[in-house]
Amino acid sequence: MSTWFSADLGDGVAAYNPSNQIQEVFMPLFAAAGCPKDMAVFSRYDLEKNVVTVYFTPSAHLTGKIFKAVPCEKPSSDGISLLVGEAGSWDIFFPERNRL
Repeated sequence: MSTWFSADLGDGVAAYNPSNQIQEVFMPLFAAAGCPKDMAVFSRYDLEKNVVTVYFTPSAHLTGKIFKAVPCEKPSSDGISLLVGEAGSWDIFFPERNRL
């Protein structure tokens, strides 16, 4: 499966609790899958729209379905952050990103 999934969580304050819930749900699924580096959830805060969007990698699709995420294109690396998952997922999905 190569489909990404996304869900809008609301503005920065409204997104706090759902972000924590995603992390709590993700971790047992991640552990059960053997902690794969390609299983991660990224997030981005859009200042213009005032909304936090989370992006579930294809391997994290089960977590995405729990949070009613919908299929989407792979996000660009601009302004994106790793919400939960292995740090190595950066190199898999966004190798062009220059992290300091």
